[in-house]
Amino acid sequence: MSGIRALTLLLENPSAAATALRDVLGWQIEADFGSFASLTAPGSIPLWINAPGDGEEPSRGIVIHLDCTDVDTAFEQAVSRGAVVVREPTDMDFGERSACVRIAAAPGVTIDFSRPVG
Repeated sequence: MSGIRALTLLLENPSAAATALRDVLGWQIEADFGSFASLTAPGSIPLWINAPGDGEEPSRGIVIHLDCTDVDTAFEQAVSRGAVVVREPTDMDFGERSACVRIAAAPGVTIDFSRPVG
């Protein structure tokens, strides 16, 4: 059995989404061909973004969980760079500190900054 090589999102404007994710989260764009873009975050698998093909719908209801040492700082940086607040940093009852944002250029995708409490 193999592990996950990459995660692909289907978004209407891959270039705009890749640029926004780079700007807000500090990820690196590895490739951008207009209808396809690839980004990486340190220590993570690539995130590929494709334009939807004929008959395909854009991705919706996706949550990308990011492992953060400092949830509050990551959240504040993302918001200061243009992310929209979904949930302020909160200690959840299941033992995680979590904060969520959305990025306008990636509709249907929520970014969750999280780490175990303690």
